[in-house]
Amino acid sequence: MNRGLQTRTIPGKQFSHIPDLCREEGLATLIALIALAIFSLLSFYMAFGAKTELRISDNYESEVQATYAARAGLTHARELVRGPVYNDLLLGPDGAYTNTAAYLSAARTFAFRNPVPWATARSLDVLSPVSSLTGLADDGLVNTGKYSSTNGTPLVPLIGIAETAPNPYGAGTITTARYFVKVTDNNGEATELAADAANNPFVDGDNTIIVRSMGIAQTLRQTVAGTVRRNSVAVCETRFRMLTTFDLDAPFVVEGPDVAPSAPNLFNGVPFDIRGGSANPGIAVIDTNPGDTTSAVSTFKGALSKNQQKSITGSTPSPSIEDITTSIAADSDEALLKDPAYLLNFVNNVVPAFADNVFQGNQHWDATNAPNLGSFNYSLPPNDPSQNPRVTYVNGDLEVAGNVSGGGLLVVTGKFSGNGRFTFNGLVLVIGKGEVDFGGLNMGLHGGLFVANVSAASGTATFGVPKVTIGGNSDIIIDSNGIDMGVRQIAPVQLGYREINSMMDP
Repeated sequence: MNRGLQTRTIPGKQFSHIPDLCREEGLATLIALIALAIFSLLSFYMAFGAKTELRISDNYESEVQATYAARAGLTHARELVRGPVYNDLLLGPDGAYTNTAAYLSAARTFAFRNPVPWATARSLDVLSPVSSLTGLADDGLVNTGKYSSTNGTPLVPLIGIAETAPNPYGAGTITTARYFVKVTDNNGEATELAADAANNPFVDGDNTIIVRSMGIAQTLRQTVAGTVRRNSVAVCETRFRMLTTFDLDAPFVVEGPDVAPSAPNLFNGVPFDIRGGSANPGIAVIDTNPGDTTSAVSTFKGALSKNQQKSITGSTPSPSIEDITTSIAADSDEALLKDPAYLLNFVNNVVPAFADNVFQGNQHWDATNAPNLGSFNYSLPPNDPSQNPRVTYVNGDLEVAGNVSGGGLLVVTGKFSGNGRFTFNGLVLVIGKGEVDFGGLNMGLHGGLFVANVSAASGTATFGVPKVTIGGNSDIIIDSNGIDMGVRQIAPVQLGYREINSMMDP
């Protein structure tokens, strides 16, 4: 049909006209404008959505990086708090704190646990954080402790530790995140107040500390209400408790239903010296079956000649041999010694996880092949820079020949014997076979020796009879610093874990 020309007939007249093309063109223009507006809005929405998705993606990535950095800080702290005195950690490298009522009150708050204030953390320059952190107190920094007039060395500094990754755009590495760690006291809790009635947040009373780690990772920068936000921040917290299970205040402790000789005799000769000092017994016994008629105390005393009795001195008349079974039951940590399953787990699973030296199988050491067993000078403070204690674990028998020395914590699951001279300052634990033969080995120990026979041959952990022979020129002398140092080498127990945000813990 031809729509270009239309004819209209009226009686007596005939008209023809052109349609109103202008009106149709106007409608088309309007439709085009509407379509353009729709597409513009759609494009704007897509651009806005892409930008939002980019922010969400970047925020998620930086949040993951911050979280992993915070967890890395806790893992690092777990290793670092093994050894130092907790009070040294609370006080920081300078060994002092601001002793004012206002500061002490602030130090008892949850907010004080944060290594960096939340607002500072969100705007911190992760690559160069020094200027933003200037003026913050060093209290709670993990450090080696102040020695005399020399400040301790921070192990996690105030500016934190950078987490790096290979640079995808060139050589070297780039900083992806940074973590900060702070140690505070569990002030206000019943166990803490029992030993620290003043509730001083810089004095540890119950061997428990709170460690909070803050991870900070860069994200897209934005300014909200005048506040610059550069980072995602993640905070996690746990508490560590140092168990004093083996802090028994005796130079020689034997646990079992009785005791038997490793060699033909329990004691050989008279030159040996077991010395507990004025406050402690020379030999302490933990009876794992107190209801029977046998006792290691009686067995020890019955094996001593008259001349040998004076070689064991301490808080009780010579021979200074005392049953401490009842006294350890009153201490929650020491009471763990009465559980053979605890001791087996400790030597089979716990110690190998944190030991500096781990040896599987029987060992024979002499002056030429002995490993680095560390060093500890009992005449110097534990945090003297020259101290270098180490943890050594032998899963098997240990035989020492010649002159060997060390310091720290030594754990042996088999028989400990040898000849020559073995000098060690610290704590020696012979748990498992529970046998020591110092008849030919001149043992020079300043610290403490613990011997227990435990096994699980029948599937259930049980105590057996330990075997002991002491002789030669062995000197086993109590040293509280050595025992305490050895105990502190044991990894602390982690009590709980939680993640923190600024809303739940401002």
